[in-house]
Amino acid sequence: MSQNISLMSNQLELMSAQNENNSKQLEQMQKQNEDLLKLVADLKEQVAILTQQRFGSKSEKNLSIPGQMAFDFDGTLIFNEAEATVPDELPEETPIEEVITYSRKKPGKRQQNIVDVDVEVAVHDLSEEELNALFPNGWKRLDDEEYSELKYVPSKFLVIKHVVKVYKDKEKIVRGKAPARLLPHSIVSPELAAAVFNAKYVNAVPLNRLSEEFLRQDVNIPRQDMASWMIRINRYYLGPVHDMFKKELLKSHHIHCDETPFTMPEYGKQYMWVYHSTGGDDNPPVFLYEYPGTRGAAAPDAYLKEYQGILVTDGYESYHTLARRRPNDLKVAGCWAHAKRRFAEIVKAAKKKQALSPSQEIAAEAVKKIDYIYHIDNKYKESSEEDVLDNRQKSVKPLVDAYFAWIKETLSNPGLDKSSKLVSALNYSRNQEKYLRVFLDDPKLPLDNNDAERSIKKFCVGKKNWQIIDSKNGAEASAMMYSLAETIKANGLKPYEYFSYLLSQLKEYPRNNVPEDVLADLMPWSDKLPDECRKNKTR
Repeated sequence: MSQNISLMSNQLELMSAQNENNSKQLEQMQKQNEDLLKLVADLKEQVAILTQQRFGSKSEKNLSIPGQMAFDFDGTLIFNEAEATVPDELPEETPIEEVITYSRKKPGKRQQNIVDVDVEVAVHDLSEEELNALFPNGWKRLDDEEYSELKYVPSKFLVIKHVVKVYKDKEKIVRGKAPARLLPHSIVSPELAAAVFNAKYVNAVPLNRLSEEFLRQDVNIPRQDMASWMIRINRYYLGPVHDMFKKELLKSHHIHCDETPFTMPEYGKQYMWVYHSTGGDDNPPVFLYEYPGTRGAAAPDAYLKEYQGILVTDGYESYHTLARRRPNDLKVAGCWAHAKRRFAEIVKAAKKKQALSPSQEIAAEAVKKIDYIYHIDNKYKESSEEDVLDNRQKSVKPLVDAYFAWIKETLSNPGLDKSSKLVSALNYSRNQEKYLRVFLDDPKLPLDNNDAERSIKKFCVGKKNWQIIDSKNGAEASAMMYSLAETIKANGLKPYEYFSYLLSQLKEYPRNNVPEDVLADLMPWSDKLPDECRKNKTR
């Protein structure tokens, strides 16, 4: 009997141990299942975000958040740009026979569009014999009718054959005075170089396409020749221009900075940097693209070693490293657009007509908070610096304080998945708080680095078009050409006309040895430039 009881007791202990073991295994399986579900959710979120980034709208304006009223143009189907921009019914032209009275009208939008174009007047009249036949009892002149047509004259090549007379005696040879050549042993003129510059660096036309277009006009210029021209022009003439650009840049209160990668077959992954001053306080806007090749802090450290001021940047640590090395003369201001973008990517990944997930709701709340900070700050965008600073301290700062308090409170939520995109976005704001607050104490600072991003995008559009140069000389030349293109436009000039004029003047001096006062008069912000280089200031 006792043996049976002992046996039963052992069996019960064994069953209890098995149950406990099964319970632990069940708990482990449940935890594994929860981890797998979180992993699946994270992967779905990442796939949705990547899909949106690859195929969705890139703009964060009018970001549509379910539950909020918004205007959504992304779903509009546009069959043809021309069809979308003209009225459904065009007005019929009035027959001349039906015109009874005439009145002078103010120029409309269509006329304003061509107000700066040269005008050639064509007068259409009737002979006196025709008038007598039509009006035997005499006539009276009314106001002239006028209308305009815009004629397009395609670009035209013209070979200028220079004939230089040569004379000699027993001691010397003398040649007739001929203009300086832009490049020795080359057919390129300032005008042709400007055409290549305008096509490639302003309009992002690949050199092979430009070569094909020239060939359709019976001119054969290989793309390698055009690439070589740009490299040699940069090497022979544009060094002093770069130095004067940089001199103006370093005077700026703040400089926008950004960088982007590109690939050269021989060297692999390389980096192009852009530095941009927006102008103001009697300083002109300047863009400078620089090709150091690398991405580390050494690149901006070397380039900005003489600069004292504020760098407006994204969250890239190299800028922060630079500021820590020079705490007395350099400061970094963060970019609110980058903070918003991380949340916006999560919101934009939401499927239409479906409720937001919990993480998307939090991201949408962050977007709203940042948008409101922009809204309150932009109310004083055109005001004096004193009013801007007063508004930032009294109205914007409480919103910024509340935003970062909300960020920290949200991150303390134990239910958040630490590996999710949402937590990454929240941590970005928390880690960048010091830099994102800088604008509050300086009315001249913008909230974001969008100016530099727009600048570097110009390079991104064109960078694939010049990789055929396949050399560091080519990258350096492209950096200077993009610098010129963007600075020319920012100062209200016509790129083709200005570049042609610049080269026509520079070639008259020894290479890279132009007197400083002459060079100053050639800068895009100079008031000594001829009128044909300038765009109409009212447009």
